[in-house]
This record gives sequence, structure tokens and C-alpha cells, in this order.
Amino acid sequence: MDKYHLHWFTDELHTHAVSALESFVRLRILLADKATRQSKEVWSALQSFLTHAAVVSKVLDPIRQDEATSERSSALKKHLSVKDDSAFLPRAARDNLEHIDERIDRWVQKGQTKVLEMVLDDRAGYEYLVTDDVAVRRVLILSEMVFVSEDRAGLRVETKLGPVVDDLTSLAKSCLHKLQTESPYNYLLAEALRTFAR
Repeated sequence: MDKYHLHWFTDELHTHAVSALESFVRLRILLADKATRQSKEVWSALQSFLTHAAVVSKVLDPIRQDEATSERSSALKKHLSVKDDSAFLPRAARDNLEHIDERIDRWVQKGQTKVLEMVLDDRAGYEYLVTDDVAVRRVLILSEMVFVSEDRAGLRVETKLGPVVDDLTSLAKSCLHKLQTESPYNYLLAEALRTFAR
């Protein structure tokens, strides 16, 4: 992958990392206000955060593996110092939200009558409310910043949001540094401006 291709992907990764982090800030603001803590806006901000994180994941750890995508993945991870165990790489939480229609279909077929969508203060509240006969649509355990969803099989999936935020913050900084110091366009723009000024 040449320097121009690295730049294009780095710029795209920066856009999505920053967008995810902005969505997370919005989520924290909504959660801090008791008037909005249980609102649909919370889930919208969380969905936006997870969707942008998933785009980052897809670029760095593509679903479709072939020679080109493997080369891209390796080159970008090396270029941006991304570890194979980065917290933003798993996409289970986003997948569970994106395929919510499949979850609802399963609940309808099972005759499910109890479905939970709530922000809970702590795990004790979660363990009290979530029993075997309760389906989890969306739950956020506030004290731990853990998002709980269900996968296709109805198994509960917990995602710790803090490590995802930390790794996205590191990625955004790395991308910005590369864009500011190694972009092939910096030289071209400066040269074009010098030429234009003559």
C-alpha cells in the first residue's frame, strides 16, 4: 500500500474515531441528566457510537478476507500502531443492534412477553430485573458503563464501553499525528501554494 492509500484510509479512520467519540460525549451528557437518562436519545447516541466504532473495525479487521483486505489490515495496523486485541475490533454489540429485527422476530415466535430496555444504575438492578424469562433489547449498566444486548441465539453479550473509548482515543490521536506529519498532500499543497504565489 503506498503513502496515498495509507493517507486515504487514515483520514477515514480519523473521521469515524472522532465521530464515535463525539457520540460518546453526547451519550454521557444524556446519561448525566435524569430527564434524558431513559430517553430514546440515549440509544441513538449509543448506536451512533457503536456504528462508527464498527466502521473503524471493518477497515482494520475486514469481514471479507482476501489478499487485498489482508494487506490493508496489516499495513494500517502497523502504520497506526493498532494492536490485534484493540477493544474497538469486536463488532458483536453493533451487530446485535443492527440486526434487532431478527431478535424481535425470535421474541415474537417464542411468545416473549417481557423485554427490557433500560439504563440501570448498577449490576444489582440488572441482576434483579433480568431473569431467564426476560429478553434484553438494550441495557446499559451505568456504574460500569457496560452495554448488554442479545445475540442471534438469545445469549446476552456484554460490552465494556470504557476500553472502546480509550482505544478509539488513542487511534484518533495516532491518525491525526500521521495526517499532520506524514501526509503526502502536505508537501503538494505547500508546493502548489508557493507556485501560485509566484
